[in-house]
Amino acid sequence: MPASEKTPKKAKKNSTKGSAAKRSPARKATSASRSAESGKAGDLIVIESEKVGSPPREGEVLEVVHGQVSVSYLVRWTDGHQSLIAPGAGNTRIVPTRTKR
Repeated sequence: MPASEKTPKKAKKNSTKGSAAKRSPARKATSASRSAESGKAGDLIVIESEKVGSPPREGEVLEVVHGQVSVSYLVRWTDGHQSLIAPGAGNTRIVPTRTKR
């Protein structure tokens, strides 16, 4: 039989186990998953200082505002003033409040 009349071979399957094709697709961040990652009203927010030797800023989260891209917090700081912040990555910690049982 001439080479042009041969039936095409099936595509070779990926033989590696756990390949990307078999894994589940990446999970998109939804408002439900974002709320699990962010703080809630009553939590303590701590923002580390950029200056060496300066103390971190601490405040109470009054409200969590979920935007399309990021999460913002309405915070009452220890000196009494309030501000709306959208903290950068790596400089902010949320310390959850303990619930009374």
